[in-house]
Amino acid sequence: MTLSMTMNRQNDLGEALKDLMKSRGIGPQRLASITDVPKRFIDAILQSELEKLPPRPYIRGYLFKISNALGADGDALWQVYRASAETFSSGEKDRLPTNRFAIKRISPNTIILAIVGLLTITLIGMNINRIIGKPMLDVNVPETTDQPVLNISGHVNPNDKLTLNGELIYPDEEGNFTEDVQMMAGPNNLEFRVKRYLGMETVLVKQVFYRPALEPPTQENAG
Repeated sequence: MTLSMTMNRQNDLGEALKDLMKSRGIGPQRLASITDVPKRFIDAILQSELEKLPPRPYIRGYLFKISNALGADGDALWQVYRASAETFSSGEKDRLPTNRFAIKRISPNTIILAIVGLLTITLIGMNINRIIGKPMLDVNVPETTDQPVLNISGHVNPNDKLTLNGELIYPDEEGNFTEDVQMMAGPNNLEFRVKRYLGMETVLVKQVFYRPALEPPTQENAG
């Protein structure tokens, strides 16, 4: 059977090559050996799996080598390939070009994710200062006292961590706190530290001078 007869019968490269190889009594392994065409490409042609073939310039060279080995017309076999390739490229897997101006349909999942993302960004924006801002501290501390135990009061963000001289202080739900501090005669340093969740911190140092009140003289000392 000649290549022309094969082409007249069908425009399928795989079937055309099968007919030629059958007429010459040559199998795929032998054909690969005498043409130096990789056997995987010969198998792809025989199975009409054109997507597994290399770019067209390589295919053309391979087909001419195969044609020479089988005593066929290289141009004719190339035309069979082109006809097969056109049939393959216009098959069911092809899609019409998309209109880039057309409105694309958005899936419900994409809409839900977009809404969740927007809400998350909004919440973060509304609470950014509470999360990473510098914490504030309002505290009432006198400069001097004659009381051995000083009552200190103040206000912080209830979500911040407050310490006084390294000891934790627990404010109420509104952030108000009171603390009794034992005074030592002379100057007393009070170090307040307020730390926010992500690590920003405010440090405030107050000094209170404690001067004990003079005890009134007793009757015995007065006599």
